[in-house]
Amino acid sequence: MASENSLFDQCSALIGESTRVLLQDGTYTHGVLYCIDPETDHVALLCPLGQDNSGYNVKIVLAHHVRGIEKGLQESTDLPTLGALKKELEKGRNSSLEDSTSIQRRRQQQLGQVLTKNFVPFDVEADDSIRVFGGAATVRPPYRSVECANEQLLRRMQQLLEQLS
Repeated sequence: MASENSLFDQCSALIGESTRVLLQDGTYTHGVLYCIDPETDHVALLCPLGQDNSGYNVKIVLAHHVRGIEKGLQESTDLPTLGALKKELEKGRNSSLEDSTSIQRRRQQQLGQVLTKNFVPFDVEADDSIRVFGGAATVRPPYRSVECANEQLLRRMQQLLEQLS
């Protein structure tokens, strides 16, 4: 358990804020305080990759190297809080979901074209799966694998799916 003068007890209120971690050798590092391990007092910081803050690395500072943690000073005030980073990440996730949906639609159309070109009868179901030969085989999103009990049909469908790559 954490002792009364542990780093966790002293600085846990700064979690999610821009901070400056003072190290035993007199240097310091800036970053957004992600967490402090309550058992070991190890510190996890989100540090910007470069000047443009385009991404972040996680830097773990072991407790025996930490002299103290201060709220962000002048040099680190341009760092966002953890809440702002979370919102930014959610925006990126929504756009990647839209991208994956459009990619899935495109693969579905390409598979339909390949099946038509090879004279394979198919139906698109309500769940966007593609049933081939009246249900003898099924290809489900993201259209990379086939469910089929007939080995010959399975092999042929796998060959057709390889044409999409």
